[in-house]
Amino acid sequence: MKRFLFLFLAISISISAQGSKFYLSQARADLGDAVFIILETEGGAQVRLLEKEFNGQGIKAVYWGTEENTTIVNFKVFRKKLIKYRLTTSAPGRYSVPEIEVEVDGQKIGSGMMALEISPRNSAANKSSGFFSNRYFFSEETEGPEDGDLKVIFRTTKDQVWVGEPILGFFTLYYRNALRPYIDRDFSSSIEFPYFRSEALSGINLLIPDQAIYEGLEFETAVYSKETFILTPLKNGEYSLGSTVFHLEGRQQSFFHMRSIKTIPSKISVRELPSPSPKEFRGAIGNFKMVLEDYSQNVNLGEPFQFRLTISGNGNLASIKDPLLTSCDPGSCYPEVTFLQLKQQRDFRELSPGEFGFYLNYSYYYSVFPKKEGEWKPDDLRFSFFNPKSGKYESISLKFPVLNVGPPKPKQETAINGSEKSLGTSIFLIGFLSCLLAGGVGYLILLLNKSRGRAGLLKRLDLWIGSKRGFVLKHSVMAKGLPEEEASLLAGWKSDTISLYESYKRLDPPSKETLLRIAGWLSDKLKEDEII
Repeated sequence: MKRFLFLFLAISISISAQGSKFYLSQARADLGDAVFIILETEGGAQVRLLEKEFNGQGIKAVYWGTEENTTIVNFKVFRKKLIKYRLTTSAPGRYSVPEIEVEVDGQKIGSGMMALEISPRNSAANKSSGFFSNRYFFSEETEGPEDGDLKVIFRTTKDQVWVGEPILGFFTLYYRNALRPYIDRDFSSSIEFPYFRSEALSGINLLIPDQAIYEGLEFETAVYSKETFILTPLKNGEYSLGSTVFHLEGRQQSFFHMRSIKTIPSKISVRELPSPSPKEFRGAIGNFKMVLEDYSQNVNLGEPFQFRLTISGNGNLASIKDPLLTSCDPGSCYPEVTFLQLKQQRDFRELSPGEFGFYLNYSYYYSVFPKKEGEWKPDDLRFSFFNPKSGKYESISLKFPVLNVGPPKPKQETAINGSEKSLGTSIFLIGFLSCLLAGGVGYLILLLNKSRGRAGLLKRLDLWIGSKRGFVLKHSVMAKGLPEEEASLLAGWKSDTISLYESYKRLDPPSKETLLRIAGWLSDKLKEDEII
């Protein structure tokens, strides 16, 4: 079967030292078609917009959004960041695209000279004769391909999983006897994922074979890349996933009117975890390793110190909130240890040959305040998880090194003669009382205003965030221009149960400062958007 490929042509490409480049989504288009000038850069690059709109003669470029793009080719994962400006014109003609300037990793780069040709829109479809006319090219009067030639199928990476084992799910278009049609989901129709927790992802390109056999017939295939889902089963049983409605419409060369078709769901079997489970098991599913980091060997009595436990691997760690203090009995837990916070990182990659998903890196931060001199050592930590590949529970152990708690640091003594000490004390008391009387009230008012200002700033950010969580929140703030690292921090700090201000009060000082800086930046950005 003949394959039709859509090529993105660039008239001119501007490349920076970091490998960033500008290109046009298409060099020729009909009037009214969506045309973009796109900046493609590395996924980890820090991008700052200099302007949201650039004007040329009869043409303008308006900022349209930022996308993260992950492509898998020959079992290798490539990450790109795409910054899009939409080009709009009011009449046919040949236009010089206005030069776009964006700052990437502190360097200003420009798009250079590019040209775009806009043709009048032709309402009549191309007519032809012979084989291609009968098979691919339709006029608006014809019915187009048969309903059986167009299918949207929901596919998953596995058809048998365990409770709690995350899998990847996506929609795939199957079509024959036509050019690839336009496709989009009917967002008024919900997607059915019974007894599965779902998380929608964007910017992930999955490559599958261009052709497939379905029910004995050969079809062309294409992944619906706007939505990819991480699905986690919550209950054992047999389920159908992905029932919803899609809209399809023929392209101009192979036109047919819009059709609404129901998807073909994926059948999946969910197995219950084996029983009994180890007493240390807390719901982790996958394959993991655990390390101890930033652990001191010597401290002084009365001086707190911090360390962190890092659990990494592929699978599901959603139920592991505190691996140390939840591993021991309530009567034997360490009163010297306080759990501080959890930082989560997820990296989409190849997990094993032919299998893709998120590699997790969860860091658990703790603070220890020794209460007596001598040696302090927690018991060895055992972490248990269920490995879906082996179908068995597995455990890993972590040994804590001995911590030597020495005596308190001696206070520094200053030798001062009696007259100097008396004079210095008098001067200090007079100065202190003067400052206290003159500025005490003002200082208290300043502190109160600062506290109210922080609470108000975080409350406004909470209202804007609304129900956005996880990757949805991360991509929303990145679309505003926030760097990926800070977007990940904000997504991790935003809790489902408490307000952002309550989360702020529980953070350590550096994290508090970072959160306030992010909130202030987003507040200014939202105000700019309102003005624009």
